[in-house]
Amino acid sequence: MRESPFIAEQPDWLPHRIDEAGRRVEFRKFRRETTDGPGFLANKQGAEQVWVGFDDVLVSQPPKGNNAFIFHSGFCRSTLLLHALRRPGRSRVLNEPEILNAIARQARPDPRLADTLLSLLTKPARNGETVLTKPSNFPNRLIPFLLEAKEDARAIIITNTLREFLEAVARKGVQGRQWGRQTYLAAAHYAGRTREFDAQIPGMSDLQVAGLGWLLMQHWFQSPQMKPSCDRIAVVHSACFNARRKQTITAASDHLGLGFDETDVDAILAGPVFGTDAKTGVNYEAKRVSDEARFRSDVLDEEIEEVEGWVNALASASGITAPVRQTLI
Repeated sequence: MRESPFIAEQPDWLPHRIDEAGRRVEFRKFRRETTDGPGFLANKQGAEQVWVGFDDVLVSQPPKGNNAFIFHSGFCRSTLLLHALRRPGRSRVLNEPEILNAIARQARPDPRLADTLLSLLTKPARNGETVLTKPSNFPNRLIPFLLEAKEDARAIIITNTLREFLEAVARKGVQGRQWGRQTYLAAAHYAGRTREFDAQIPGMSDLQVAGLGWLLMQHWFQSPQMKPSCDRIAVVHSACFNARRKQTITAASDHLGLGFDETDVDAILAGPVFGTDAKTGVNYEAKRVSDEARFRSDVLDEEIEEVEGWVNALASASGITAPVRQTLI
């Protein structure tokens, strides 16, 4: 096994997976061009891989730096926002690292190991640069832990309306509908009371289950567990971000402490980030037109409208503000 100090000293080496039975962690080397590129770190191989034992991980002492987070409910331009806030020298971005999913999957995470892995994940790459991490929505139950562990870090939650969410799920076809169900199944463990629905879930449509998952996310974002860090969290809605890009980037930079000036913001707006699909790197407009042509139908519109009415009624009866109120701008 390679000498372990490199995992703390070299910023490209990031924790990736946990082998609980073997008491070890897999680290992968993600070069800057990989973290800056499209797609999720959870799905990327990395330039090199190595396993390090828990004992060596726990004694590592990564340097401390500036940290910030983007949390989200899923399919709401979160990856686009992340890359719009990427600015070499000001911010480095980590898009859905697998290690946070791995920690969230553990029934009883070891607090000391989880804290050390988070520090190894978010260690600074360049002097003064903020590491901006966007987890997937699967480990949203970790939000209180992440903000408690990084007590100086600030965060943005980006979300969307239920209709926008359901349309995005439908656009992804079978994979999107499976993902919508998984959103509910993950959130049901922590984000709200779901006993009343347990027996009904198998008979519900994919979009009904996805809609319940979206509602649980909105409830979680307003839950008492969030209260200790609520002054460090700002909320933006996806449609507002899309319509008011300059204002959103400026406000996000101010809130997260990224230090963008007007020149930075103008360069981001004039750059390629809004012309390419944030997840795949293909031409955004061509993909949007193709997706619209594939998924639109009167039958689907009717289904979304019915699910929207049902979930909104549940939200009203439960006293849930859905979506959560916008506060960033």
